[in-house]
Amino acid sequence: MEQSTFRNSKIIKSILLLVAACLVLVSVIFIDNRLHGGFYWDKIQLSDRDFSAYSQSITSDTPLVTDIYFNDEKLIYDYVDNTFYYSITGEDGYTPFITLADAGASTKDLLLAKSPRVAIYPGETMKLVLYSGDSVSISNLVFTTLPVMNISISPETIDELGLDETYAIYDYAPVEMDLFDNSDDFDGASRSIHKSAKIHMRGGTTIDAPQKSYRMSLLDDSGKMDSKSKSDLLGLREDDDWILFAAYSDYEKIRTVFSMNLWHDMAAGDNEWNAPVSNEYRFFELFINGRYHGLYALTYPIDDKEFKLKDDETLFKKKDWAGSEYSIDLEYSEYEDGSGGIYILPGYSVQDGDAGSFEQLHNLYYEMAYSGEPATIRATSDIDNSIDLWLFYKLTQAVDNVYGQGVKNLYTATKNSDEGIDGYKLLFAPWDMDQTFGNRYVDGEGRHGISSYFNAPDYDLPMEWSTVYFLMQAGDLEITSQVKDRYQQLRSGLWSDENISAMISEYDSEIYGSGAFARTMNRWPDGNYHDPAVGLLDFENYVLARLACMDLYIQSL
Repeated sequence: MEQSTFRNSKIIKSILLLVAACLVLVSVIFIDNRLHGGFYWDKIQLSDRDFSAYSQSITSDTPLVTDIYFNDEKLIYDYVDNTFYYSITGEDGYTPFITLADAGASTKDLLLAKSPRVAIYPGETMKLVLYSGDSVSISNLVFTTLPVMNISISPETIDELGLDETYAIYDYAPVEMDLFDNSDDFDGASRSIHKSAKIHMRGGTTIDAPQKSYRMSLLDDSGKMDSKSKSDLLGLREDDDWILFAAYSDYEKIRTVFSMNLWHDMAAGDNEWNAPVSNEYRFFELFINGRYHGLYALTYPIDDKEFKLKDDETLFKKKDWAGSEYSIDLEYSEYEDGSGGIYILPGYSVQDGDAGSFEQLHNLYYEMAYSGEPATIRATSDIDNSIDLWLFYKLTQAVDNVYGQGVKNLYTATKNSDEGIDGYKLLFAPWDMDQTFGNRYVDGEGRHGISSYFNAPDYDLPMEWSTVYFLMQAGDLEITSQVKDRYQQLRSGLWSDENISAMISEYDSEIYGSGAFARTMNRWPDGNYHDPAVGLLDFENYVLARLACMDLYIQSL
């Protein structure tokens, strides 16, 4: 009997312990839910009637809470437009789990359900409703399919530099950078990246535009402006040096990104040294201090890494129309401090390597332009790279890169080669492709210096420079067939109508389908914009028509 009573008592204790454990677990879950404000998307949707009731009860023009997380992604809050931004990730991205971080609430308030709650109104303009007791706030909620980046600039820096909302930063200034990468193929440690950095604005004719492009360098130590920290941003490459490109003057925001990515896909590795000679661009949306700043494209510089530069090789950059490629002699240039000078080719600057290499650069250009001998001309530069460049310029109608005998916006490297002249050959890469596919600067016409579709698809870029041009002029027996073979190879693959249409369709989704074009147009209304309802349809039709013209042109060679 005593054993039975003892056994029953033991069972009762076990049951009580189990019940207590369950209560503790439920309490922990309950408290954790209150502490972290967890809400399931499909359970917090508001009807028109409920939303109307909340709209009539608004007590605050600003959100009750701004630290809001969708699927562990902290939303960016634009205080001017009272809008939260969310970058969609994965299959469950459209129905995220929501948590709130209410640092001001006590544990007692949280347990008594006095901490803010959230609800979503899925109307034509999505709204995020926050409520706590009698307090109610309503904000706009934007979903984007693009990555998002926020640049934080301290009030002290803003005051010191006298910055307005255009952030015209002439010299490097310290910032903090937060990037959320929503890429489908993301395989990094964390989609959220925080880095100290420094930025300054960049650009030529567009540097005075209100939406500016920037150069950004990641820092290892926020207090040391000369420190460096490398990171792989948007799957492009591991680096500390980045460019935030704004296509302010491009009506469809597509030409530089499309053209340079096309160049990358056709030219990377297609040379004697298997060098990339290119960069890649990825679209994202930029915020500065939480304020929406527009559609941008992220890329890295074309530099020594892209040319696989060795110690005795040099990379040059051409920025203007100086006719240095036809120069008879080098030109002496004195140093600004009066301590001496150096012989240079005007328009070219040394990006990496030895300034003494101007002599090699001049010698190779001179032989290319004046030797008249096919074998000598072929020895001046990598022929596969040169054919790619010629075809690329012809297709894109790159009027701001080459025109007649003029050459501009070009990277050129002197590379070691046993088949070169005095042991060197030239290797090329274009940059700055905004005046392509019909767009060009025409004095007194267009907006912000650019006329949209000024050139027709059958416009043939006058090009009296390049290795290919000089070989044709010299009567080289192979160059025409080599050009035709490479063109047919491209047309059957990368440059096929199907592939080009697929590329443009994807860009259309990123630029227009994400809503970024409309948001940028609203943010910077004075910029250049094509009809948003048309998207990239006119651009696609133009590129396909240009390819049809190229087919006829190549056949005629």
